[in-house]
Parts: sequence; C-alpha cells; structure tokens
Amino acid sequence: MNALAHTPIRLDGDPATRGHMHALAAGTLQAAVVDAVHHRLALAAAIRERAAARTLLDAQWAFGHETCAPEMAEIAGIATGLGIEPRALHDYLHLGVIADLATADGCSAWAVTLDDGGAAVGKNRDFRGEHGALQRVLRQCDPAWGGRTMLCVGSLGSPGAYSSGMNSDGLAVADTQIGCADHGRGWLRYLLMTRLLATCADVAEALELLHAVPHVGGGSLVLADAGGALAAVDLGHPAAVSTGVTRGSVARTNHFRLPGPGRREPDERAAANSRARLETVESALAAAPGRADHMPAVMASHDSEAGAGLCRHQEALGFRTLSAVIFDCARRTMRYTPDIPCSTPWVEIGFD
Repeated sequence: MNALAHTPIRLDGDPATRGHMHALAAGTLQAAVVDAVHHRLALAAAIRERAAARTLLDAQWAFGHETCAPEMAEIAGIATGLGIEPRALHDYLHLGVIADLATADGCSAWAVTLDDGGAAVGKNRDFRGEHGALQRVLRQCDPAWGGRTMLCVGSLGSPGAYSSGMNSDGLAVADTQIGCADHGRGWLRYLLMTRLLATCADVAEALELLHAVPHVGGGSLVLADAGGALAAVDLGHPAAVSTGVTRGSVARTNHFRLPGPGRREPDERAAANSRARLETVESALAAAPGRADHMPAVMASHDSEAGAGLCRHQEALGFRTLSAVIFDCARRTMRYTPDIPCSTPWVEIGFD
C-alpha cells in the first residue's frame, strides 16, 4: 500500500493554479498518469473517430468553454503540467460517455441519514486496474468559493471531484457509472460534481442546480448533507431525474432506477451484477436504519451464497475495487482506504 495515498494533496488557488499544482504533485508518477491517459485514448481510437463521437466531443469542447470555464481551466492546468494537450485530457474524461462502459462492473454508492445527526455517503470505487497506483485524496480551496473547501477522492491527472467528495459545509456526493442510450451537449458529471461542491451548501441547493442544467447523459449521483437530507439522481440526456430531497437511505450501482430520457439497461451479465450488488447495499442499510458503522464490512464483502459482494477483484476484466470511502457529513470527516477494502486499513481524514 502506498502511504502517500492516505495523505491529502493540498491544492489552493484559482482553477489553473490548482490544476498545475495537481500535475506537479504526481511527482514520479507523472509518466504513469500520462501513460494511463494515452493508453485509454488509444484503446478508444476507433470509437473516437466515428462521426457521432467526433461531433459529440467537439460539441462538449465548445460547451465546456462556454459554460464550464473554471472546470476547463483546471483541466488545462493539469494537462499543461503533465505535458499533454488539454483537448486530449478533455476527450479522455469523456471516454465513458462515448464508449459507455456498461458491460463492465462499476461502482457502488449509498447514503443514509444517521440517528445521531447528519448523514453518511459511501462508495466502492471500481475502475480500471492501472488507476490503482494513481488513487489520491485532494484537499482543494479556491478564492472564488468564499472560504469553502473540498476533500475529493480521485485519480492523479483527473480534475476536481472525479469520483466522490465532500465540502466544508458537509455536502457529499458520489457517482456511479451507468450507460445511457442517448448522449448530447451538456454537463459531464465529473465536472458537475466539482461545481456542486464548490457552490452548494446542501442537497436542496445541489438538486436545484442539477435540474437547471443540461446533461451529456450517463451515470448517477448519490448526495447527502450535514442536516441528514439525501437524494439519488439518474443522469439522462438532457435532463436529470431525482428522488427529490429525502431521508432514510438511497443507493445506486450501475443501472437506472428512475424513469426518464435516455434510459437503457446494461447487458445481461452487467445488469444482473448491478442488481445483485444493489440488493446487498439496500438490505444492509435496511437491516440497521440510521447507522453506518456496519457498512465497512459490507463494502469489504465478497460474493457468497448470501449474495453479491461489493469488493471486486475481477482483474481479468481490467476492473477492480480501487478504493473505498465513507463521508461523515456532520463531522466533516472521511474514512478512506486507498485499495481493496477487504485487506487494506481504513484511516480517518479531516479538512485540517
């Protein structure tokens, strides 16, 4: 286990500055980050050359500069620091959209209102194995955020709240990958998660923003705040569909739960796996309402006669559980393990 993966990288400044600092923080892993970007771009070369994919990527590049200026500046800062083209990094971040990785296992995310106050958000991050060494926690602050700070889990080379995060108001968000039948010009969820944490204090504000903007389509979000409010959001194109502000518990794996535009079931194997993991999460949350202390064991579980496990080791498919996190929204702390949770110690990380 890499001890540095437990230590938050501190990024303070405007988006371009934070992006450049992010690239420098990769240190000796800069070559590995660049290789990961170029490797995935090469694997998707045939898809990227299709007319529909080129049209979408060009539209997203224009949309980003028109609508997502801070997020695009961060991307440019990272890319410049790594010595790659900003457009290459932008296209890399959209590969899940144009390739729709619905045939592989994805992440499992959940949120619960806690009896002792606030809420918790948890996520098993399941992604390509080469990103294992690139897992990091980022502590970010921007003068434009009015004193707000965020703690994010993601990969070196990827901006903002690339996988999950929480801000100093106690708003937490985690995503899962879900393939979408329709894509179009709109917000990429990786950039939108950063915008949510930078500008919103609670779930109600986050949902207001999510329902006000167009979405490129694909994926889901699970949100919670320090007051114990929760929501789950399915991201179709052009609109997001949500549970609304709720309490109790919510969960998402890798299929859409709510009716709306652009919905599509993943293939049979992926759909069965996604439904089985969702049943495991929802059963665990229902068995101990108002609590999250039992969830690390659930997140470390493996397939058995009792049901599907959340800790995935499918190296043959190129995907595995890279990390796991539980955000405590009221306490503003996170418990984190930077590798498979079945055998890697958890540590507690705070904003300070």
